[in-house]
Amino acid sequence: MSLIETTKPLLKPRVHRHVVKTLAQRILGNEFAPGTVLPPEPELCETFNISRSAVREAIKVLDSKGMVSTKPRTGTVVRAREEWNLLDPDVLAWSIELKPSAELVLSLIEARQVIEPAAARFAALRATAADIAPMEDAFARMERFKAALDFEAFNKADIDFHTALLRASRNIVFQQLSNTIGAALAYSFRLTISRAREPGASLPNHGEVIERIRLRDSVGAFEAMTRLLHIAIVDVGLQ
Repeated sequence: MSLIETTKPLLKPRVHRHVVKTLAQRILGNEFAPGTVLPPEPELCETFNISRSAVREAIKVLDSKGMVSTKPRTGTVVRAREEWNLLDPDVLAWSIELKPSAELVLSLIEARQVIEPAAARFAALRATAADIAPMEDAFARMERFKAALDFEAFNKADIDFHTALLRASRNIVFQQLSNTIGAALAYSFRLTISRAREPGASLPNHGEVIERIRLRDSVGAFEAMTRLLHIAIVDVGLQ
């Protein structure tokens, strides 16, 4: 048998992403509630016009993110919400397009209140000029976009600032969290927009964090970041 005959056809990436995203959003939006059995493979094949192997590949992705499990003679079952990998960047990205959850946003900010002040303290102790430069660039863009009232671009620059901070900490775990924090910020900003709150109030605090890091003031950097994140809670209308 030739190699061509034994090689499985590959699922087109765009189709694969569409299937995974659609199923995930139906779960996140509670169309398929926890404990629900997903439609059987033949029905999903017909719905998405794909093969059974393509359906199984999509289910594997959702399984890897803690959203479903496959049981013999039962089918694919939606897991309990507490088992979902809600901090997975893909899951957060899919959630962004749905109605944002104030509870999740508050939980994300509370987690950031633990992580980011510590990252700022480490950055003040360890960061080089090259580490600080991306933060300075993001801050300059935030200033420019606020003046131009371009708040979508402002929010993107804000995400860049916080991810750069985590990387500047030179803590390997914090550096790995940078993508998750970025996705969490994007999710939080969606709630800000939905509540018609204008971003930008914390801009001076961002500048203060950079200044404390430049001065190697680890305590001041910690405190400045703590104040910044308190403002973040106010910005999304949770206090």
